[in-house]
Amino acid sequence: MIHLFIGEGEGKTSASAGLAIRAAGHGFPVLFAQFLKDDASGEVAVLRRTPGVRVLHAPVDYGFTYQMTPEQLERSAREYDKLLDEAQRSDAFLIVLDEVLHALGEGLVTGEKIEKLLEKDREIVLTGRNAPQWLIDRADYVSEIRKIKHPFDKGRRARIGIEF
Repeated sequence: MIHLFIGEGEGKTSASAGLAIRAAGHGFPVLFAQFLKDDASGEVAVLRRTPGVRVLHAPVDYGFTYQMTPEQLERSAREYDKLLDEAQRSDAFLIVLDEVLHALGEGLVTGEKIEKLLEKDREIVLTGRNAPQWLIDRADYVSEIRKIKHPFDKGRRARIGIEF
């Protein structure tokens, strides 16, 4: 089954982490791979300590794509390709690709690699702001998290323990 957590609202990573914890709590192996993020979030800290959950990140996070140099974008694409290869080889019951939709939209991962992964008989979660229509059409679950109001709109920075 394919799950999409999409939209501009806060909580896509938290929702996918909750699903990962639920699966691990029932003894199912989980692979949780993050794209375009560092590993500083509270969810990742808990997942790393959860038996049966494997967390993957690229070795370097360069920040926002609009701040990256062409060389950093190219290196990120190579590293994300490796994450997708790991997911393809995984026999985990649940595979989470957090923020992969943003990486797809920025051209840092290919739709072909994602399509190949979706052929696996697994529970696969993809998160990010936007999903192409072909993924929405293919998905079994599509949950949109819509922002109505957020402190960021007033210039408030992300807070540890709440936004990450």
